[in-house]
Amino acid sequence: MEQQQLAEVVALMSKAQTLMGQAMGRLVELGGGAPNKPMLSSKELARVEQFGEVAHRHLLVIEAKHSMTLGESLEIRRHLFGDKVQATANLFGVKGSGALFYRNTPYGKARHDADPVCLTEEGERIAGLWRELHPEVAE
Repeated sequence: MEQQQLAEVVALMSKAQTLMGQAMGRLVELGGGAPNKPMLSSKELARVEQFGEVAHRHLLVIEAKHSMTLGESLEIRRHLFGDKVQATANLFGVKGSGALFYRNTPYGKARHDADPVCLTEEGERIAGLWRELHPEVAE
């Protein structure tokens, strides 16, 4: 249980660091300077913090291999979400739906680990924003 509590504290610290960066960027902007990170609404920032890393990791695989399978996606989601991996099924949808990923297979086809997985435009956008907010991790 101690490991889980430590992970929660680290996640909260990361979120606080991102919020501090946002606040500092706004201060710089108010002082007439140009912000060095994207300015996001609190709702958008929460979405990027919640799903940005998973989108980023999917994009890393796609950039390296020019493709990704459902099995590889599941491995990433298991690593990040553990026992809550079933809840990540809602990250999948169809192109243009606001989902982060889609299976490039005919509608109604049973799932197989070898099925191709793609990022939607929204998934690429969220991954890009997460990378901008976390340059030290995204390298």
